[in-house]
Amino acid sequence: MTPTKNIVLAGLGPHARRIYYPLLEKYAAQYNIRLLLVIDRREQTAAINHYLAGRSLQPEHLLFIDDNQNVDESPGDELLTTLRDLSRKQHISGIIIATEPRAHKFYALWAVLNNIHVLVDKPITAPPGSSIDIHAARQVYSDYADLERCLKISKSNFIVQAQRRSHAGYKLIKEYLEDFVQRYPIPVSYMDIYHGDGMWVMPEEIYGRENHPYKYGYGKLMHSGYHFVDLFAWLAETNMHLENKRPNKAEITARRFGPYDFLNQMTQEDYTSLFDANLPRAWFTPERLSGLKNFGEQDVFVMCQLKRDDVVVTTSSINLQQNSFSRRSWMKQASDVYKGNGRVRHERLNLQVGNLLNIQVHSYQSYEVGKRDVETEGAGHEDHFEVDIYRNSGVIGGKPFETFNIGAQSRHEAGDDKTFLGHNERARELHFLDFLECRPGPSHFSSHRMTVQLLSGICEALAHVQAGNPQQIDVAL
Repeated sequence: MTPTKNIVLAGLGPHARRIYYPLLEKYAAQYNIRLLLVIDRREQTAAINHYLAGRSLQPEHLLFIDDNQNVDESPGDELLTTLRDLSRKQHISGIIIATEPRAHKFYALWAVLNNIHVLVDKPITAPPGSSIDIHAARQVYSDYADLERCLKISKSNFIVQAQRRSHAGYKLIKEYLEDFVQRYPIPVSYMDIYHGDGMWVMPEEIYGRENHPYKYGYGKLMHSGYHFVDLFAWLAETNMHLENKRPNKAEITARRFGPYDFLNQMTQEDYTSLFDANLPRAWFTPERLSGLKNFGEQDVFVMCQLKRDDVVVTTSSINLQQNSFSRRSWMKQASDVYKGNGRVRHERLNLQVGNLLNIQVHSYQSYEVGKRDVETEGAGHEDHFEVDIYRNSGVIGGKPFETFNIGAQSRHEAGDDKTFLGHNERARELHFLDFLECRPGPSHFSSHRMTVQLLSGICEALAHVQAGNPQQIDVAL
């Protein structure tokens, strides 16, 4: 008989409702899953009870903690008592951490110290103020080091949900690069990465939102931005195979665009003109706007060079936007703030290996997931994800050009699987299975060191900008 998987789910917000809960239901019978406990904030009680009504898998316990409880600083007695009592009564197999990121460290440390397997959403941790305060920025890496020390004496398998590492398109690129650099010892010389979330955050939401918040002193970088810092680090790892060209440091500069800039760019008058809406003037007073300077970033623009001593190995630009093209055309926030609020994704990669090889990714949506109103099968379609490879065939042989339509291929391979949500979601499912089957997989905690080093460095660069002292940050690798 299959051993029981006793799972705790910390956080049942929009992402967990779309991804993790359906996956728990999908694999409940196969892996004999018991959902012991779901934890969330008290203000979400009604929404979560509504979501759970009629689900095929029901949690045995629900715990709603006070909305003002700062789990990142001092977890309340009720939470600590519940976890302690639960772990005494029965073996907990694993925890899925899908809370607001500032609470990640508490749950992750508790699990690791109790030999419980972990699946954590990105980022691994997010100290409040990490993109506006230098000490908090440096804590991003010190948090990683704390967890790393604890893992050395733990039996926990720790998976980070950085799904591009299991994405069919990016796996193709990584495997191709690994082989290419073995044959031609030329480093990855350049990467340009762009991601647009397609989120239009309305003025009222900027001040109070809990899903992808700005009010805690971090923003895009700790939301979807982690994926693309990780993508850069993961692909750049290819250079580590080159003994005499391996980088040993990173030089980072960064700039931000935040809510203060946004509400000066999109003024009260602009909203009145676009939506015929009479917005409260209080949202746009100089005093209220000035307070937004301590909010996290909506967009971040990074220049990074990986160097071996004084020699440049890889130059990269990482440009990440939430304030980008959107299909939102309404003021009132939709009930689904994750994928149902006008959000569309634009994603691009341009990678060079000297004069020998160019690899590009193009993935552009023109409509919200499941709300197709554009007739296209390529760019603009929700499945659009194309990998293009250009080769200097006169030197290295092979075809001068190849293209791979990964999104369409993934949809075709899914066949009549009604649980298939798309190529990115399929990659998330593979990490979920790594967690269930207790295997390290491609996104084990230990493989994220360089990512977190760079992330912490970018945060520190942003914090220096915030302090009016922009400077280059050097990170030893």
